[in-house]
Amino acid sequence: MAKIKYQFNPNTLSFDIIRIPFYKRLAKILIHLGFYLAIFIVLGYGFSIFVDTPIEQGLKRTNSEYLLKYELTTKQLNELNVLLAQMELRDNNIYRSIFETDSIPLSIRRGGYGGAEKYASLMGNSNSPMIIKTYKMLDEISWRSYIQSRSFDEVAEMAKNKERMIECVPAIQPISVKNLVRISDFYGYRKDPMNKVRTMHHGIDFAGPIGTPVYSTGDGIILEAGYSFSGYGNQVVVDHGFGYKTRYAHLHKVNVKIGDKVKRAEMVGTLGNSGKSTGPHLHYEVMIRNSSVNPLNYFNDMTEEDYESMLKNYSSEFMD
Repeated sequence: MAKIKYQFNPNTLSFDIIRIPFYKRLAKILIHLGFYLAIFIVLGYGFSIFVDTPIEQGLKRTNSEYLLKYELTTKQLNELNVLLAQMELRDNNIYRSIFETDSIPLSIRRGGYGGAEKYASLMGNSNSPMIIKTYKMLDEISWRSYIQSRSFDEVAEMAKNKERMIECVPAIQPISVKNLVRISDFYGYRKDPMNKVRTMHHGIDFAGPIGTPVYSTGDGIILEAGYSFSGYGNQVVVDHGFGYKTRYAHLHKVNVKIGDKVKRAEMVGTLGNSGKSTGPHLHYEVMIRNSSVNPLNYFNDMTEEDYESMLKNYSSEFMD
């Protein structure tokens, strides 16, 4: 039952009922509600600052778990990077060196996985730098793994052909030990005998009598055979495969033609004095991927008997 308020009336010497207008009662109610609501909001805000809600606590736990997983993933990616770098180093310095093939440059191993625009869609939030860094690491590892896989495929193929490669690599003198008079000029810089200017000599000169047999130093296919107007005179160039080529220049006679297949110790011509030459000799070059190298590094230490035995073995194979 609602309380009734009275007020003493001195004129009538009685108590009159106090009647409060509705709008005043409503205003009073609203003021109380506003006051209590303000207190509730202030207390709620303060509570939310110092005490996490169950939803916030769950989100923070989830974020902590994700951050821990990210750190573990980053650690594993860094370890994978180190292992991949070691693998690349062994590949360039050991595996590819064994087969005397070019190492893969860093520009190829590290390039080719996309530019900055590739990650533009990942921008726009507070975690963008972390996400982009991870994507870049993954893309780089994927590209490097692809290049390394291709390199291993190439090395594996060369390993399968190792026996064939041994037969093709230029590994003997082009002139029999018995017929060798002397080496008149070596690989490297020298004073040109014609114009007296210091120039690079890309091969070795074997002096000897005209008509001395000249032999292919490895299995291969004749790439050039005939007269060269660049100073080599009568010459033969053999493509041995695996990046190797050999040149036999200043010949007196050429015994092969372009496209012929030759075996190691097969005669390709005879020593002569053609072209830019000051006396009878054979100019012999070894090239790897079209760059000359010192032929002395490819000579086996063979005695005269060993060399003659090799020639006889080739002759018997040819006759068979």
